Amino acid sequence: MSQITTKLTGVPRTMLYTMKTRADEQARPHPLFQDPLAAEWQKLLPMDEDMEAVYNDLAQISWSTRAYHYDRITSHHIANHPDPVVVELGSGLSTRFHRIGQDVKYWLDLDLPEVTDLRRQLDTETEQHQFISASVMDFDWMNAVPYVAPENILFIAEGLLMYLEENQVQQLVTQMQSRFLGASFVVDLMGNFGKLFRKVTIKIGSPHKWFVKNEKDLAAMGLQIVNVDSLYQLYPERWTFHLRLLWQFLTQFPYFRNAYLIVDARL
Repeated sequence: MSQITTKLTGVPRTMLYTMKTRADEQARPHPLFQDPLAAEWQKLLPMDEDMEAVYNDLAQISWSTRAYHYDRITSHHIANHPDPVVVELGSGLSTRFHRIGQDVKYWLDLDLPEVTDLRRQLDTETEQHQFISASVMDFDWMNAVPYVAPENILFIAEGLLMYLEENQVQQLVTQMQSRFLGASFVVDLMGNFGKLFRKVTIKIGSPHKWFVKNEKDLAAMGLQIVNVDSLYQLYPERWTFHLRLLWQFLTQFPYFRNAYLIVDARL
C-alpha cells in the first residue's frame, strides 16, 4: 500500500505523533512492547514537518511509557472480569486491541468521523473490535456500548482530557456516571507544568485546555480515585542515568510529581 494523504488538523493530527512513538519503541535495545502494526501504519502516514520539528527522544520515551502503562492496566482488567468490555475514547489510531485485546469480549475504538474513516482504510472492523464514529461529547455514542454489568467495562481516555475544557470533562463524567456507574475509567491528566509548553501545542494546532493541580481536581468531579501514578516515576530504567536521578529528585515536589498523572478511577 502506498502512503496515505490526509488533511488532518487540530487534535486528530496528534495521533500521528503518538503512533510514531509506539513504532519507534521497537527500535530500542530493550523495548517495553512490540507494535509492528504501528510501525506499518506509520510508514503509510508519516508526520509532516511541523510535527517532526517537535518530536524528540523525551516525547518518544514519555508517550511509549504511557502506552505501556495503559496496556498493563487494561490487561489486568481483562484478566479479572468476566465478559470484559474496553472502550477507548478518542482512540486515534491506537493499536492496543491488537497488542493485548484478544481475550476481550468487545473492544470499541471511538473517535471523530475523519479519524474513523482513516482507521477503516488500515484496520478491519469485526463484531469483537468495533469502530464508533463520533465526538466524545456527542453522548449518543454511549448507546453503542454493549450491555454488560458496568464493573466489567473499562473506559480509556489516553491523551484526551487535556484537549477539553474543564466544564466539558465534568459533563462527560456526569453523563458516563448516569449510564455506567461503577465502571472503570482510566485517564491521564496534565498538571500546571504543562502550561509552559502551550506555545508548542498552539503552533501545531492542538492547544491543551485543561490543567489540574493534582488528582483531587478529578475527584471533585465525583470520581472515585483508585490509584495514581506520576508518569515520570514509572519505569525509571527507561531513562538515562542522569535523567533518572533528575526525575527522582524533581518528582519529590508536587509541582513536578503532578506534571503528568495516570489515574485509575471508578465512575
